[in-house]
Amino acid sequence: MATQSTPPGRPPVIVTDVACDIPSALMTQYNLHVVPLKILFGDETYRSGVDMTPEQFYARLARHDVHPTTSQPTVADFVELYRKLSADGTPILSIHLSEGLSGTVNVARQAAKEITNASITVHDSTTLTGHMGIQVLTAARAAQAGYAIDQIIKLMQNDFQQGDMLFTVDDLSYLHRGGRIGSVRYQIGQVLNIKPVVTVAKTGEKLGTYIPAGRVRSMPKAIDAFIEHMVQQIGAGSKLRAITVYGDDPKLAAQLNAQLAQKFDCVFLEMVPTAPVLGVHVGPSALGIGYAPGDWPV
Repeated sequence: MATQSTPPGRPPVIVTDVACDIPSALMTQYNLHVVPLKILFGDETYRSGVDMTPEQFYARLARHDVHPTTSQPTVADFVELYRKLSADGTPILSIHLSEGLSGTVNVARQAAKEITNASITVHDSTTLTGHMGIQVLTAARAAQAGYAIDQIIKLMQNDFQQGDMLFTVDDLSYLHRGGRIGSVRYQIGQVLNIKPVVTVAKTGEKLGTYIPAGRVRSMPKAIDAFIEHMVQQIGAGSKLRAITVYGDDPKLAAQLNAQLAQKFDCVFLEMVPTAPVLGVHVGPSALGIGYAPGDWPV
């Protein structure tokens, strides 16, 4: 998961990408440095979170004029940031979107190799959005507490293995347009009003890629499915850290968080519009949750 060239013992500065879906106030609080991914609407290119906010993205997406795509940062983007952050000798821990879903982490690895006089560790979160965000926040808290990189990676790996990422969509057309489902599945789903529940594989050949976790007939049923999955995995009443994500409508996310607060002991519970890296595939009517059990380890 991690490519390490960092001597143990010194806490790092944290770099990540916009796919972590962490609220901006926490980005500032924990001094997180973000490399933006790019959004392409035809010939128009925007840096996610810089030139275009999630709210602006979903407003543009709803117009249906051009179906967007995303592009990972360039090696030069990473090199510029890495050089700036490592100028005083501070080690860097760079945590990114699953290699199974994006080339971002490999670009970061290439950039790290170009800077021979810096200590840079590139870590594949093996997931995305809220589940990745929980890992990044664990790393940031541990770095502020003085933990070394090898210790931080173990904490993140625990969050990955013990937690999960779940999402669903109300409109299958975006999954179809983005090539995530075939025409037959799309047509059957539309006729039968089936909404897939999707997660990210944590083992096997599909590690870090989307896999099915169930099917439901309505968005309220999706919330029920999320809760049931989480109860089976970590137990009702357990401590929970979670980030709920949505497209252009926060109402369902608020309903999900209200039920989570009743079912679990939520030590951390946030909701944010998901970054375009997921939004291009799931559309504005998406709902998801990334989580890990227990209190913060640090």
